[in-house]
Amino acid sequence: MGLDAVHRYAMIPPGKLLRPLLVLHAALTVGGELGAVLPAAVGIEGAHVGSLLHDDIIDRDTQRRGRAAVHTEFGPAQAVVAGNALFFSWFATLSECRRLGVPADRVERAMAVQAEAGVAICRGAFDELAMRGDLELGVGAYVAMARAKTAVLLAAACRVGAILGGGDAPTTELLGDFGDHLGICFQIRDDVLPYDPIAARAMGKPSDSDVRNRRPTLPVLIAHRRADPESRAALRHALLDETEPELALCRIRAVLERTGALDTAHAMADDHARRARELLTRLPATAHVAHVRALALLTRPAH
Repeated sequence: MGLDAVHRYAMIPPGKLLRPLLVLHAALTVGGELGAVLPAAVGIEGAHVGSLLHDDIIDRDTQRRGRAAVHTEFGPAQAVVAGNALFFSWFATLSECRRLGVPADRVERAMAVQAEAGVAICRGAFDELAMRGDLELGVGAYVAMARAKTAVLLAAACRVGAILGGGDAPTTELLGDFGDHLGICFQIRDDVLPYDPIAARAMGKPSDSDVRNRRPTLPVLIAHRRADPESRAALRHALLDETEPELALCRIRAVLERTGALDTAHAMADDHARRARELLTRLPATAHVAHVRALALLTRPAH
């Protein structure tokens, strides 16, 4: 069983393909050619999947997309190496774009965006580990972590697509800001899913992962800040001391409902989605811009 087989298992069937679609539509929005930037779109999906391979090991999650996670199917060491290879392939695909006619200066600028994003993603993942069990964490610190962990890659997808497609600096930055808001929206809605019984059943991965890993996601932080002393103590016990993840999840859900934390988290996600859409109104109303706008719908909950 070789590396290619592990990659095939990890990437097929695919997820939403949000990041590669952002690369392609950003490029088309600025007048780029689809064929010339397609390798970069494939590369960014590889980088995303590589991060999922590592995330599942860190979180000890045994399922991904409704089946055995890569480290469960092939082994943790194989998953680490396969994830590393996918990260490197992200940069290799830029060379393919150059071969297909993208000017060297654009490839160089896209390379710099990808490298900066890669470091930021690692920083975000590291910060998330440091935040485990910290219920006093402020919402601002959470948003900064979500931006680095998730939004940076969506923003990079938009910027890379725009750069490779020949977009000017203002348009490239506008599309990058769109991806930033979209990414924060995406992360918040992902954090809410485990606490929605209907959506949790369709997640394709363990719904108790955040609880098992003592991860203070946005709705939990909001609830802890609003709760009365009794509910705050119950929330703290469920996240930090409860040994049965399913029981902890049920108890946390109850506190979130009492405090209205889920509604507030949804409202924050909606606000970032609205800000993302508003940015696009500054661009000409073309079919490609409409396609970029439609990608915001992919952040909506599965149900």
